[in-house]
Amino acid sequence: MRSIRDFVLVVATLLLTATPLWSAASAVELLADADDHFFNLEHDEAIRGYYAAMAASYPSASIWNRIATAILYQELHRLGLLDTSAFKSDDEFRRREKPKPDRGIRERFVGAAAEARRLAEARLAQAPSDTLSLFAMSHNYALVGNYAFMVNKAYISALRAANKARRYSDRLREIDPEFVDAYLVAGAQEYVVGGLPWALRAVVALGGIRGNKDKGREWVEYVAEKGDLLNVEARMLLALLYRREHRPLESAQLLEGLIAQFPRNYVLRLELASMYLDANETQRGLDNLLIAERMVQTNEHRYARMPDRLRHALKRKIVAVREDL
Repeated sequence: MRSIRDFVLVVATLLLTATPLWSAASAVELLADADDHFFNLEHDEAIRGYYAAMAASYPSASIWNRIATAILYQELHRLGLLDTSAFKSDDEFRRREKPKPDRGIRERFVGAAAEARRLAEARLAQAPSDTLSLFAMSHNYALVGNYAFMVNKAYISALRAANKARRYSDRLREIDPEFVDAYLVAGAQEYVVGGLPWALRAVVALGGIRGNKDKGREWVEYVAEKGDLLNVEARMLLALLYRREHRPLESAQLLEGLIAQFPRNYVLRLELASMYLDANETQRGLDNLLIAERMVQTNEHRYARMPDRLRHALKRKIVAVREDL
């Protein structure tokens, strides 16, 4: 099941539905600031920013989806489910005891996701072909499936949610084939299913999804190159995809760009080091590990937030790489 978990779609709806003219600028600015916090792993600040943006405009499915996304990834990060591959060979790191899911966080996530669906469904009842609402529904069910799979370990529920996400995505692409960001949900799903063992693929195919890794990769690359609303998510997913395909330098190139855009995301820096090490560029890998260690010590780009489990693993990794050199 890890092969599925590695590629469970990491999506946050980057879309603000129509806002009153008197509040549009402030709402857009608040959303942009909150998005920056989110991609820099500053989830509390992101959630507060999304609520502030909603107060500056009015409730929308897209903003509720963003809130649900931030809650979900805050929990995944707390549970250690978003950790880097840099410490995959560290037995002590892999054996560490992980915290349990928080029921209160689950209730917050479920509430935010439900409110997003309520608003999107109300709009679709009036305008069944409304592309923005179809987009919101697709990503909402992708989030629900993500939570069900990674946190609840409810695999059947996750599959059902994924199928619903795909149906909304397919409907949106039928209506507007040029809606580039609509290809991310479908592309990730095609890639994941296409990489499953045949027995699991047969089970998933009962839901109408057969999977094709090449097509899935092409769609993710398409969004990473030309997407607007989900461009960041597509690039992050593509970096993961290239890692799994043993293309570490291509993954590193994407990570370099993401780090420049989101310098406070310490997981990206650790993953970059891992990619250079996988490419046998040991010195470049060590350099990035040392940069991360220095920034933890000086709190540059708020790296002092790095959890202890990662700090200790980072120190051990530096020692191991130096020994290899």
